[in-house]
Amino acid sequence: MVMIKEEFLGSPTLQEELYSLPETPGVYLMKGKGGEKLYIGKAQNLRKRVLSYFQKNVHSPKITVLIQKVRHVEVIETQTEADALLLEASLIKRYQCRYNTMLRDDKTYPLLKLTGDAYPRLHITRNRTDRKATYYGPYTDAKLLREVVRIVNNLFPIRKCERLPKTACLYYHIGQCLAPCIKPEVKPAYNRYVKEIKSFLGGGKKSLIDYLTDRMHEARKEYHFEDAQFFKEQIEALSWLRKKRFDQKIPEGGIGLRGTLSLKKLFGMERLPERIVCFDVSNIQGNQSVASKVSFFRELENKLEYRRYKIKTVSGINDYAMIQEALRRMLRGLREGTEGIAPDLIVIDGGRGHLNAALEVLQSEGFGEIKLISIAKQFEYLFSPDCQEPIAISHREPSLRLLQRIRDEAHRFVITYHRFLKAKELTHSILDQITGIGEKRKRALLTYFPSITALRNATVDEVAHAANVNETFAKKILAQIQALDSSNVKT
Repeated sequence: MVMIKEEFLGSPTLQEELYSLPETPGVYLMKGKGGEKLYIGKAQNLRKRVLSYFQKNVHSPKITVLIQKVRHVEVIETQTEADALLLEASLIKRYQCRYNTMLRDDKTYPLLKLTGDAYPRLHITRNRTDRKATYYGPYTDAKLLREVVRIVNNLFPIRKCERLPKTACLYYHIGQCLAPCIKPEVKPAYNRYVKEIKSFLGGGKKSLIDYLTDRMHEARKEYHFEDAQFFKEQIEALSWLRKKRFDQKIPEGGIGLRGTLSLKKLFGMERLPERIVCFDVSNIQGNQSVASKVSFFRELENKLEYRRYKIKTVSGINDYAMIQEALRRMLRGLREGTEGIAPDLIVIDGGRGHLNAALEVLQSEGFGEIKLISIAKQFEYLFSPDCQEPIAISHREPSLRLLQRIRDEAHRFVITYHRFLKAKELTHSILDQITGIGEKRKRALLTYFPSITALRNATVDEVAHAANVNETFAKKILAQIQALDSSNVKT
């Protein structure tokens, strides 16, 4: 045990108190003789961080004076360090502690900005020049703040674009934006999400999960079941962020960790592969080639980290090159800070050739330290750069069952995206065959009717209303659609 320096022990019970602090993320409040709050800070590991104040030989004059006045340390545990960051800023603003004066210098620390335009977006800034915007902070950790923005943007479908585009972007198609750029009717729902974001950021809750849980219960009490379902889905999406404490002696039979423990042992990994991503690709005769990345955290689906990639640099059927493009885009995102935290294990859906193609990218991009394997559908063989021969293990092994589950999820995700792009392509090609319909009316019809089949079965009045045309023109549109070969219509 590292001893605390005696000159920093302001009370006889302080040492015992410090060593009893939890090793979890959270916020610490240093208090003086009269219980007044002297300083508030955040930590990924509360015990380690707070003890460091009392064990170092050299401190700045301000810190030295602070530590000598401390008689008690109160902590508030949070589920993640990102939650601690938000709570820290809220408490500092509330209590205005003397030794947090540096934090109140808005010119130095980053802020969260919710823009004041018709459809606000959330981003990070370092100045308060926009009077219409709402600002939160300042915060002490820009990297963690980017994580907060990423989480909020994934949970609440507000716009991410700096300027509203003329057509809906990918965020709309994957359910992460309401697309106010093309659907002004979403304004009431959009305002509701913005209100929720403001309520959370300004409320000083311990965590986003706590906030969402409270809102879910409130919605149920008021019989707003659609709202309650929305909050429930967000809680489930965030469940992977729960950082449960566990001892180093993990029971071999523990249900939640058997797969990752088995993988660690099988591939001789130094640490437990908590973060696992898997890549898969899909194309039909080289057309509409796409790739997917799914992410798992402690054997749970981490849908906040799912990604879809529309292949840009590969023509024709070339699975190896497509895997390389998708993997390279993720790795460069990691380097640029837009892809979150690097995985412990990367899985490729494929055989030795797919593995070698991915390994080439890992090494060229400077991420050779990340463990890489592939899983082939034939015989469910595993391949590793460390083994010349395929690895065959029992189907009863937790490691193989986990890899199969992750691989199947990556396949499902990429196929869903591929079908969406093909349906979109087919839908547009069918409407393009109808004379007299411009882009505006085509967009109106696609918005009003869920499918081409629904449009073909619509009444003349419905078509007239949707396209804003007279009855004669509506009959003409229906006649042309119904004349098309039904075998070419995607339902």
